[in-house]
Amino acid sequence: MSKRTRRQLVRAVGIGAVAGLAGCSLGSGDVPDGDIEVGTNYFDPGSLTVEVGETVTWAFADPSHNVCGDPDDHSDVSIPDGADSFTSYDGDSTGDTVDAGETYEHTFETPGEYHYVCIPHAAVGMQGDVVVEESSGSTES
Repeated sequence: MSKRTRRQLVRAVGIGAVAGLAGCSLGSGDVPDGDIEVGTNYFDPGSLTVEVGETVTWAFADPSHNVCGDPDDHSDVSIPDGADSFTSYDGDSTGDTVDAGETYEHTFETPGEYHYVCIPHAAVGMQGDVVVEESSGSTES
């Protein structure tokens, strides 16, 4: 094989590899709208402040994650007294995860700090906070 032919082969393989990767997503391009992005072992932002009655949407950029705001399901979770727990899975199915491109929503009705986790990845730090404040009661003019 001549040098020119090898170069052409290497160039063709390189171009083919780049073209093949062009359709791959690293997550950020296919994330649905949401307040908190769920990615590879992170929640972004890690802490979000909302008012009582607001709905928070977690948008899943990657698969194999969940949202657990139920202290009965994980020891790192904490919610205010009297608050409703929340999970992106049903019942005791703590291993169930949400597919990439999907969302999960929860409406916060009790003020306070909610510390939640992704159960499969809590041990590697996939944890977040939602701080719920009383409505400011201000009106627009």
